[in-house]
Amino acid sequence: MLHYHGENDTIAAIATAPGKSGIAIVKINGPNSLSLVNDIFTSKKDPETHDRTMIYGHIVDNGTVIDDVLVCSMKAPQSYTGEDVVEIQSHGGYASAGAILKLLVCRGARIADPGEFTKKAFLNGKMDLVQAEAVMEIISADGREYLHRAEQLMDGSFSHRIESLLDDLRKSASLVELNIDFLHQGIEAIHEKDLIESLKKTIHSLETMISSYSTACRIKDGLKVVLAGKVNSGKSSLFNTFLGKRRAIVNETPGTTRDWIEEKIELGGFPVNLIDTAGIRKTTDKIEHEGVKGTELLIRNADIIVYLTDIQDYIPGTNNIGDRRYIHVLSKADLAETRCVKKGQICVSSVTMEGIDELIAALIKRSQECLTNGYSSSLVLIERHKVELTFALNALRIALENIGTWSEEIISFELREAEKHIESILGKNIDSDVLDEIFKNFCIGK
Repeated sequence: MLHYHGENDTIAAIATAPGKSGIAIVKINGPNSLSLVNDIFTSKKDPETHDRTMIYGHIVDNGTVIDDVLVCSMKAPQSYTGEDVVEIQSHGGYASAGAILKLLVCRGARIADPGEFTKKAFLNGKMDLVQAEAVMEIISADGREYLHRAEQLMDGSFSHRIESLLDDLRKSASLVELNIDFLHQGIEAIHEKDLIESLKKTIHSLETMISSYSTACRIKDGLKVVLAGKVNSGKSSLFNTFLGKRRAIVNETPGTTRDWIEEKIELGGFPVNLIDTAGIRKTTDKIEHEGVKGTELLIRNADIIVYLTDIQDYIPGTNNIGDRRYIHVLSKADLAETRCVKKGQICVSSVTMEGIDELIAALIKRSQECLTNGYSSSLVLIERHKVELTFALNALRIALENIGTWSEEIISFELREAEKHIESILGKNIDSDVLDEIFKNFCIGK
């Protein structure tokens, strides 16, 4: 039998990840939250009269204690969702939280849909849609830098920039519409030249924001850092050193690495996809040749290339590649009898760890250059935002190209079309189907 999902349902879900842990949290939201919890919770204190206070007690089912717990009630409207919310902290693991949730459902609660708590917070005006989507970005952040950017979404910085764009656009659209109203009186609320300048300014802002999305993706998914060099130049040893474990086979036999190996690590808050590659050389071995071709492709698509040269084979004056993506490394520094190091080269040893900290610092600096230059704030992190901004940009370009040719009614239509797409970023006038699509990707319990 299908359960009707009504606005006044009391919903419940386990808000913590499944598995063994110190605690598990069961979250309940809705008009019957407190009564349902009080039906299974025994304590010397009443959660209803101790708002926002942790109360110790027991979850009991037919006289049998299920678990010792802490209960905290948060009454509407001073809660995450703007409705009555109760959280139960039990011991972690599968059994306790699952048993508590089952007791709540048996007494009338409904299992929450994915993202339903945050969706209620949006619908109740506790946050705009950008901030609601930021919750998921915070949860999924792999590195500190992306977490910082997601927090900027949450604190409203991005929303304020969107509102500023909307203010400029609405002003232009309103003045164009005034021109239409006063057409027969010869009065111009905005001159054609001023409208063109205003639209150019807004278009430039949109273009900058849209272009920032590719940078945001790299911050989220990680830069591609390729370890490259000739055979036996120490790539796999350095790869294992970065990982702190034996992941790649290290052997004196040339051509040991036939295919690339990739692992994600974090350097200075930035996620990095570190890639060990086959050594570059001419070979008649068909399998190794495929590996070398793969290395060449990875180098072409890399954000940063750590190019290793065995210090024993290094000839001063070589490694003069001017590509800014390259960091030149002289490997096996522990085997060098003498050194002739050029500025910008780093000597490292995966045996003694010499130069490893210096190399990490160079990688962090290069990562910062790749990911933060030109985009100090308001990165477009979410694809939906990029899509809506692109629709708005296209509408404004059409309007700009046809000022003086098309009627002002059509120009006004394009401006309002752009406004509609930008407004939808904040969740204004957005279809319920779009909302459902956004929140279905959330965790259950968030």
